Amino acid sequence: MALFGLVFLGVALILIGAGFAIGLVACCFAAILVGVGVLSSSVLIGLLSRRPSAGVRAFLLQCGILAGAPAGAVCAWLAYSIFKSYGSSWVILLYGALGGAVVGIIIALLLDFISRRLHKWASARLGMEKSRAAIQV
Repeated sequence: MALFGLVFLGVALILIGAGFAIGLVACCFAAILVGVGVLSSSVLIGLLSRRPSAGVRAFLLQCGILAGAPAGAVCAWLAYSIFKSYGSSWVILLYGALGGAVVGIIIALLLDFISRRLHKWASARLGMEKSRAAIQV
């Protein structure tokens, strides 16, 4: 019985530690986004346009650019270093960053398109359910 309790305690401590680690990473990510101004500018865009969807679109575009530019630069640098083993060039990093930013924008726009279609489908589906309930009553 004591072995079962000891195993349970070990599993519980691992899960609690994993929860703290994930929470810490999420807090760091949110602090970085606030520090860069992504969250505040997205909220401001949503408030000024009086549409939350505009704020979500701005958030997706900014996150796509922030994630795509370094990823593209690193990929271009790795490709360059594979083909030429000596030195590095800033032009390669610039082209990679631009390519990554463009890909980030494309992915953000695709995510926005998917969320709009899903919202339209869900609102139509829920609207049909409400009309059925009103007819039956």
